[in-house]
Amino acid sequence: MPVLRQRLLFLAVSWACGLGAACAAELPATVADAAAARASVPLAAFAALPAIQHPSLSPDGRAAAMVQNVDGMSYVVVTRFGEKPKVLFKTDNAKYTFWSLRWAGNQRLLVGAHFSEDLRGVRTQETRLIAMDADGGNLKADLTRSMLGDGFSDRARRMPQIHDRVLTGLRGEPETVLLALDTREPGQPDVYRLDVRSGRSRLVQRNLGGIHVWLTDREGEVRLGYGTSGTIARVMVRPTASSARPAEWTALTRYDATDAAQTRVHALTPLGFDADPRFLYALAPVDGRNALVRIDLHDPAFARQTLLADPRLDVRATLLRDPATGRVVGAECVTDALHLLYWDPEARRRGELLSAALPGRALKVLGSDEVGQRSIVVASEAARPPEYFMVDWARGQVEPFGRNHPALDEQPLATPQQVALRSRDGLALEGYLTLPPGVVPGTRPARPLPTVLLPHGGPAAADNGSYEYWPQFMASRGWAVLQLNFRGSTGYGQDFREAGRRRWGLEMQDDLADGLRWMVDQGIADAARVCIAGSSYGGYSALMGVVKDPALYRCAVSLAGPADLRDLLAHSQKFVGYATHAEAEIGTWWGDRAQLRQTSPALRAAEIRVPVLLMHGANDATVPVEQSRDMAEALQKAGRTDVRYVELPLGDHALSRQQDREQFLAEVEQFLRKNLD
Repeated sequence: MPVLRQRLLFLAVSWACGLGAACAAELPATVADAAAARASVPLAAFAALPAIQHPSLSPDGRAAAMVQNVDGMSYVVVTRFGEKPKVLFKTDNAKYTFWSLRWAGNQRLLVGAHFSEDLRGVRTQETRLIAMDADGGNLKADLTRSMLGDGFSDRARRMPQIHDRVLTGLRGEPETVLLALDTREPGQPDVYRLDVRSGRSRLVQRNLGGIHVWLTDREGEVRLGYGTSGTIARVMVRPTASSARPAEWTALTRYDATDAAQTRVHALTPLGFDADPRFLYALAPVDGRNALVRIDLHDPAFARQTLLADPRLDVRATLLRDPATGRVVGAECVTDALHLLYWDPEARRRGELLSAALPGRALKVLGSDEVGQRSIVVASEAARPPEYFMVDWARGQVEPFGRNHPALDEQPLATPQQVALRSRDGLALEGYLTLPPGVVPGTRPARPLPTVLLPHGGPAAADNGSYEYWPQFMASRGWAVLQLNFRGSTGYGQDFREAGRRRWGLEMQDDLADGLRWMVDQGIADAARVCIAGSSYGGYSALMGVVKDPALYRCAVSLAGPADLRDLLAHSQKFVGYATHAEAEIGTWWGDRAQLRQTSPALRAAEIRVPVLLMHGANDATVPVEQSRDMAEALQKAGRTDVRYVELPLGDHALSRQQDREQFLAEVEQFLRKNLD
């Protein structure tokens, strides 16, 4: 989340006034058949917010809390098993949304509330921390306010943007947590001990300089921090004392984050400590790709043991712990598939029980009670939205807990299939192809289909074939969808990632065009009926695609897409991490100004020859709404009459409101039907 370099000294937020009161509580690939599909799967079913978010078990396992979304409203709900669920409070998602939810002991809940704020003309993302009892009583609508002092006098020099970075609870003190809060320097939080009932706090760890993220051990000791100062990235660690190393802060790694050679050797992403904090688990480069490693912090050389590496792909990992002891018993690792590593027999037994009960799904334990008897598990598959289950390990029972999108349960959905191709310069590319439901994966449709090329945002991200409502919605309307992981995407090693640095609108764009040509050559895409669409960086790619390769596309859709890279860089300079994020990703405002002009769609609007749909949320704190406003104005000045600009007054970057999702999909459907069918 971007953090402003400078903040106003005080921002009065009265959450109590905004809190709602608790309330009672084989499809043939033909135009005709595609039209029938439109009538069979309601748009609202795809646009609906997940029915359940942030499910969390109480430490004693007797209750679960969650956010439930119904008809665009969001409710914080507590269920004590065997009793009627209780709604604690609600939001219509107009002013704020529920960002996080966790227990602090068995009687107290912490809710992170997210909202957008305009500070001296700069749109920012803010969170506040709300505390309440599990029955809705003893509400503190802005828990951290007391930490900031009366009138902002002695204790803080600035109002932080982010208030809900809870690091951990404390053993034996169920209503005390450690909280990271940057009251002194933007983006550089100190760590406070916070009583979640009284709001009293005290400082336990000052920032070491350039630390953005903190980690604690099982006992609640702050032992690791990492971040950047300028372009220098550091991971600082404080091991327990040993004969070889004193218990003091020392650099585990230090490197220039903008130097590819240094990053290849020294980059490190900490995951967490074992029950014995001598051992740290992390992702670290092995032959240019992230691998799962274990580091011995008592070893003078910080010796590493590689636990899982892949010769082609980066490893992404989540640690598996014994809830009772905190001991790391395995890891959930992802490359091109889910790998479950166990080095504990009981953990392996549990994994086998889950796999037998829910075969063919990717399974992830979201949380457990403090003794490890009950757990909430999410089960995922490519062609279905996620589903939650409650597991009683002692009894070997796996029972349904809730579905994310129950309205889609009986609807025909598509199964994304992985594809591989080569770019024009020989780079291996992968992606996911989603064909209309009924077209058998791995086979060609009866005739070439109208197609949407759907590049992901980021661009430091990747599509992985999991359920997503955009491609599923488009496929349900009879359009083929290609999501290509172009160079610069994550997950394919450092060289692949670096190949996209500062190449916006250049080779990154060529990869997308090459993916489309592959679709045409395979007989999947109708070359005369192709639209390029996307959000954020994907929206930029859509606009740049119809500038650079106008003959390939019949239309373009951009949601919150950057249009003038120079202006985007100027905006990004107001936030922490500019040099290692925006500048490293896009280029330098002055040194690369000629390339930035050439790769800014708003400055080349006169070259666009196809219809364009622009949409943007006015509350977007990631890409300023002015980017789409300027693009719309540039197209109007260029004489384009087939451009539609829709601004969502309460919309944010992720379309967090159901109403905005519904309006977006409705606009996209009307636009694509007009231009592709």
